[in-house]
Amino acid sequence: MSDIILGIDGGGSKVRCISADLEGNILGFGIGGPVNCLFVDIKTAVSNITDAVRKALESPENSKVLLAYCGAPTPLEVIEEGIRRIIPVERVINSGEMNISMMGALLSEVGIIVIAGTGSMAGGKNPDGVIFSCGGWGPFIGDEGSGYWIGIKAINAVSKSVDKRLPETILIEKISSYFNLKDVYDLVPYIYRKKPSRYEIAQISPLVTKSAEEGDRISQDILKEAGEELATMAVTTIRELNYPDARLSMVGGVFASNSRFIIETFEERVLNMYPHVAITFPPQLPPVAGALILAFKTLNIMCKDRLINNLKNFFGRINYA
Repeated sequence: MSDIILGIDGGGSKVRCISADLEGNILGFGIGGPVNCLFVDIKTAVSNITDAVRKALESPENSKVLLAYCGAPTPLEVIEEGIRRIIPVERVINSGEMNISMMGALLSEVGIIVIAGTGSMAGGKNPDGVIFSCGGWGPFIGDEGSGYWIGIKAINAVSKSVDKRLPETILIEKISSYFNLKDVYDLVPYIYRKKPSRYEIAQISPLVTKSAEEGDRISQDILKEAGEELATMAVTTIRELNYPDARLSMVGGVFASNSRFIIETFEERVLNMYPHVAITFPPQLPPVAGALILAFKTLNIMCKDRLINNLKNFFGRINYA
């Protein structure tokens, strides 16, 4: 029976899984739906994990998972159940999104990471081993600068623009089209009766990015504010870790959109306050790759250089989204 190692990155929109053999050869990659059990039920989370693992394993027969290393807002037993539906698994570790994201982005367990996907958070570890994190409070309390936050800001801007409390914005047309509304005033019954999911709201974020690039000032202002909010998380983490020369990177769909309004605002604010911070963007590898690297490290399998090279080659030729 052959041994397989898994890396898993789960979040509010998707779960990603990558598999490798003990020599560091990449076997497969799969994507499933959301796995945050605050927003989806356990049955759905298990099913989505199973879906991602199945896609990452071409031939699970006569194989077992030696270690699945995860970073996900999901109970350990849910992850285990999702994997075991496909393949036997000896051990599962869930260390959280911060650790796998930092390892992927910086190829290090020391540094600072800012995550902005459906939700948002920042965290890090300094050379003395001190750990700090902020954000991650969820959509009703925090998640500033996240895809969901940008989506809500855009919907709010539409209402104000229709009321003439803000200038005209092309977001009116784009959001009406996104929700298949005949009239912008149908937005009220749609939102309160249909109750679109957190993921559906977060998917407005790319529309805001496109509108901003087309010259829409309202969209530009929303993205700049998102950049400011994310920078606040970053500088708070730098300050609390007493780490003014930290290596820092940013991951998640909001940053992956490459919006200059977000990234330039973010970097300017951080570097104005901490000019010796070294920002790595884009990240060297995605969080799911960081999970796989940490799995090999946990097992004391000495093939890090080979594994990283294989991961860079693999993610250089696939659509990660």
